[in-house]
Amino acid sequence: MNSQPTDHIPVLTDIVEPDVAGSPPFINDTTRFLDSLEADLTTVIHEQADELVHNACREMEALLLEQVSDRLKAELPGLIAKVIAEHFNAPARTN
Repeated sequence: MNSQPTDHIPVLTDIVEPDVAGSPPFINDTTRFLDSLEADLTTVIHEQADELVHNACREMEALLLEQVSDRLKAELPGLIAKVIAEHFNAPARTN
């Protein structure tokens, strides 16, 4: 089951001392890891949110453009007819 000889027991030979701040090194490593993870998550989430907002703006812009175009197409014949009628029904102009 164990591939090591039974007479070879690993022994910790390095002295582990707290750093200047008083935290053990593994806590500092964990803190650095969590800070790095937080920074990475923040960056990825911000980029995703930015992309979603830009896509939503492009979709809204396309929808508004289509609505304005449809409205202009619907109102243009009436507007042209009104201008022509006003032009021919107006009193004669003298130049």
